[in-house]
Amino acid sequence: MIKRIIFIVAVTAVAILGFAYWQNSHGEDAHTEEHEHEHEEVDTQNIELNDKQVKAVDLKWGAVETRELDATIQVNGTLVLRAQHVGLVTSLMGGVVKKVYVKEGQHVSKGQVVATIENTDVLSLQREYFTTRQECEAARQEMERQKLLAVNGAGVKKNLQLSQKDYQIAHVSMVGIAHQLQQVGISVAAVAKGNFTAVFPLRAPVSGTVSELTASVGSYADMQSPLMKVSNNKAVECDLNVFEKDINKIKTGNRVYLSLTNQTGVKLTGHVYGMNESFNKGTKSVAVHVKLDAAPGVNLFDGMYVSGQIATGRQMCFALPDKAIVSAEGKQYVFALNQEPQNGKYSFSRHEVTTGVSTGGYTEVTLCKHVKDGLKIVTDNAFYLASLTGEHGDHH
Repeated sequence: MIKRIIFIVAVTAVAILGFAYWQNSHGEDAHTEEHEHEHEEVDTQNIELNDKQVKAVDLKWGAVETRELDATIQVNGTLVLRAQHVGLVTSLMGGVVKKVYVKEGQHVSKGQVVATIENTDVLSLQREYFTTRQECEAARQEMERQKLLAVNGAGVKKNLQLSQKDYQIAHVSMVGIAHQLQQVGISVAAVAKGNFTAVFPLRAPVSGTVSELTASVGSYADMQSPLMKVSNNKAVECDLNVFEKDINKIKTGNRVYLSLTNQTGVKLTGHVYGMNESFNKGTKSVAVHVKLDAAPGVNLFDGMYVSGQIATGRQMCFALPDKAIVSAEGKQYVFALNQEPQNGKYSFSRHEVTTGVSTGGYTEVTLCKHVKDGLKIVTDNAFYLASLTGEHGDHH
């Protein structure tokens, strides 16, 4: 009996070890095969498809067309945020920061309270307003009394004139103090009722995003140092550098087509609304100002570099449908049919191109020298061929 048990245990152990060895060896083979497949390079000059694949993805091809598109000037420049769209939050009176209601990166609306300041000196200004307002009211009543006496023939002209002068002086003083209170954000109506406060609010001067925040609770706020900056990046514009030879081609209203230099997939459009009348310092170029069209979902910041074209008219040029052009890693490509299909087999090749302006679903292209004249270019679903080369690009 004991011998039988030992025999069964031994057989079981051998079986387990054998299975483990088989699994390990086959797993390594599979991993090696997969690893080798991952590193298999695709010949971009001979991408082979069969007739079934071509029909399944509905590939279409044709010749490069000659079309009338916008004549353009190549330009570069930067995005800019004009001063009127940047607001500095400062205190008109020195004081201690009582509360801060916002954080960096937070959106605020114009007039929104972003912090409060405490300064006991502002109490004196409120008391002065309260007293001056009472004096103004008393002067008004005296003036009205003198007017009534004059109407009834019992008044003295000199007294009426003095009462009018006293009222004017008191009123001007009251309005001046009220303006000071309003500037620091204190309610004049509340002060008129005797409700004084040593704490006054700071408000956002423009709508936008809090881009810099130096204020902290308990710190001292002086009148020279901004506590925060609010930037309205939705109002970002563009300044383009146009060289002397092209200056006279630029007209107000010219359409502009741009790409972010460091994010080539981001496309922007706009129009020229103005141009400087002097050269940029140290260059023979002039700043051309561009109002950008809305770009939903795109984050634009002051100082970003751009490049692109200003459309100055119409021209005949080589063009392809936008779907024929694939963008990947900052470059643009098209795919060409190498030859007529043979035995249901197709061969395609990838070629880098330089693109220009896009209009009406077509884009200007300059083909590389090695692309033969008359070569048929894939005009639709070129993205599928790009995926076979390992380039996960986007349509132009």
